[in-house]
Amino acid sequence: MATNISRRKLFNGALTAGLAAAATSSPKLAFGQAPARPALPQTVGLPNVWGQDFLYQWSPPDNVKRDLTVGQCEIRLSSPGIVNREGTDYNALLKSMRDGGWSACECRSNAWLERKLTDAQASEIKGQLKANDIVFYGLHCAGNIIAPDPLADQWQRHIVDAVHAAAQMDCRLVLTHAGSMYPNRNTPHPMNWSREGWMRSVNALKRICKDTAGINVMIALEDVNSECINSPWSHVRMREDVGDPRISVGMDVTNMIHPGVAFRMTELINTCFDLLGDNIAYVHQKDMVWDGMQAGLDWAMNGTGIMDYEVYLTHLSRLKMPSVNCLVEFLNTPEDYKMAQKNIRAIAQKVGVKIHGTMPA
Repeated sequence: MATNISRRKLFNGALTAGLAAAATSSPKLAFGQAPARPALPQTVGLPNVWGQDFLYQWSPPDNVKRDLTVGQCEIRLSSPGIVNREGTDYNALLKSMRDGGWSACECRSNAWLERKLTDAQASEIKGQLKANDIVFYGLHCAGNIIAPDPLADQWQRHIVDAVHAAAQMDCRLVLTHAGSMYPNRNTPHPMNWSREGWMRSVNALKRICKDTAGINVMIALEDVNSECINSPWSHVRMREDVGDPRISVGMDVTNMIHPGVAFRMTELINTCFDLLGDNIAYVHQKDMVWDGMQAGLDWAMNGTGIMDYEVYLTHLSRLKMPSVNCLVEFLNTPEDYKMAQKNIRAIAQKVGVKIHGTMPA
């Protein structure tokens, strides 16, 4: 079970990393009925590079710490390839994953819930997973738990159902999102970062936790800029405000990228691991480029964009767990996924990080 992050640890860590200058006179921040808490620093974000005298400080400092010390945590690369369809030859499906170099998998929650498994059927699939050395760790819900009613209620009940289904398969987590106040979660509503928007997410997650109390499945939140969970600090705050230790992190650093941090990725990665540590349930592996005049960022082949994959992979290897599942996503063809896996494995080999299994030549 993930350990709780205290407010003291959060800001001690932030100060140690030089992330923010504490201000003793800062006003207290409280969302809705959240309990009183210590004063926040005036700045929550990456530190100023030039001091207070230079516009937006988007360029990195001269001496960014790049700790490439390797730990013992092994990386399992994940494919979203498992299905829940009657008649599936799971031995053949999972063997093809393993032979392709993948050693973990997840499934879209709505696809998995289309068929209700008997315990005997679930047991058979789990047996095939073990025989093929594939970890089925979670269900991925792309729904919207704070959509306008009645959609919010429907998606919250969907997450509850997904937690029960995940428990049947011994999955580690259900991934969900803080959501948007528009029906479509991917559309950023101007009030998503307001107190009202924040408390809608807090209350939705509290309901989900209450309705799944006692089930040992983590509820991992994916960060994304169009929602209120868009930084490591917001992850910590949400975990505290919901007050359930099952609230954890489905970390996707690329989903936090905006122009202000696009060229400060090493610092952002360091901050994520400093503040979130072993509350990271699993991660996504993508890459990005910013190559246009406007502030649009585009997906890129893993290892070819602005992500500092060397620092990212070594941080993952230092997590206090035997292995961490890493989903490679948002590519177009099987050949793209092979190239992404090849690039990730090459970087891991360069820095000495172990990736489970082998990839075909």
